[in-house]
Amino acid sequence: MKAAILVLSIMILCGAPTAVFAADPATATLDEAVKRIHAVLKEADKGLSEAAGRIGRGLDAHSDLRGTIRSLCAGRSYAIDCSFLNAKGIIEIMEPEKYRKYEGSDLSAQSVAARFLKEKRPVFTELFIGIEETQAALLRYPVFNAKKEFVGSVGIYFTPELLIKEALKGFALGKGLMVLAIQGDGTHVFSSDPAQARRNVLKSAEYQGFPELKGLVGYIVSQEEGSGSYRYVKPGTQQVIKKKAHWKTVSLYDGFWRIVVTEPAKQ
Repeated sequence: MKAAILVLSIMILCGAPTAVFAADPATATLDEAVKRIHAVLKEADKGLSEAAGRIGRGLDAHSDLRGTIRSLCAGRSYAIDCSFLNAKGIIEIMEPEKYRKYEGSDLSAQSVAARFLKEKRPVFTELFIGIEETQAALLRYPVFNAKKEFVGSVGIYFTPELLIKEALKGFALGKGLMVLAIQGDGTHVFSSDPAQARRNVLKSAEYQGFPELKGLVGYIVSQEEGSGSYRYVKPGTQQVIKKKAHWKTVSLYDGFWRIVVTEPAKQ
């Protein structure tokens, strides 16, 4: 008995792939996925708030603005780039080096930046095409100086799929289970079935023949948590099967993702 406990402890400490053992694997998987994704988003929030605080207080003798922005991206595999925008919405610093060509660009007319400059509150956006000409999401955090004056913002432009993959690294899904993340307009920002990645269930032609699925996704984006049934094609086949979906919400700032776990419906 002691030997078994020792082996299990070693597996946990060494980061062995996590499997879900529960009476209801789908909901247990959902809870674990939500916990992991929330943890990665909160870690990014911590990095942003610390960078904003450091810039707002005035950088110390051992750091600089570019170094702070470079550090914000360091170690975050999901980050495309990190930036500092001044109070007028002009990019002063952008890292890594390949994106420095955008420094000096005025983003004040861009819808995402314009809303941020007006509200001066942290944002967690849905997918959009940035100045980098790629579709991604953005976490942006305001910077205030010691006098509480708004002096700019720090941001992480990132790939949601990579963030969620990082969160779920080493997490083994049970047989027949799928994990998805859906943003507010019905678009998959992550799917463990690559064929459904970046598809908008409410608008894409691929889903027109599946009214149950479209109706359920419409309900999912309107409700923070719940369960429901639908019919859709079994991954890798042409067979239409009945499935059940369970979902909960991961939120940060003004944005959210619905985290969904699907399973074949019991006959």
